[in-house]
Amino acid sequence: MGTALLDRAFTLVLLGLGLFITVSAWNYGLYQNGIPGPGFFPIIAGLMMTLLAAALLVRDLSGRMRLAGRIDPVVMLSVFAVTGAIVLFVFLAPLTGMGLAAFAVMVGVGYVTEESHRRDRLFLLRLVLVSAGTVVLCYILFAKVIGTPLVTGPLGF
Repeated sequence: MGTALLDRAFTLVLLGLGLFITVSAWNYGLYQNGIPGPGFFPIIAGLMMTLLAAALLVRDLSGRMRLAGRIDPVVMLSVFAVTGAIVLFVFLAPLTGMGLAAFAVMVGVGYVTEESHRRDRLFLLRLVLVSAGTVVLCYILFAKVIGTPLVTGPLGF
């Protein structure tokens, strides 16, 4: 696949995803009891994704910086996997909660983006532990320290 086509396709997916996140996060609420609500940070992320994608689309359509060449199929697979993981996170978070969705995406992206020759016997264990630790640390920081209500799933996290 050509670099220009992949760049344009990824930009359109990013634009749609940014708009979807922004609209969905608005429904969670920006503030609750004077503190950032569960939609506050997702709205910021969604707006940033939308603005970035719009800038990339303008750059592409204006012809000022058109990418050329071809992309290795292995690299393309990684790009599609990471993009799919981000989309999966957006749809999983309301169903499973932010914690489980973030954990699943971190493990998936970490596995796909690591070079295969570097995946030793302990790689998956380290990846799971670091991902779980990151989720727990973010939960403590946002939910407990800052007091931001998070999107929770049926298990309560």
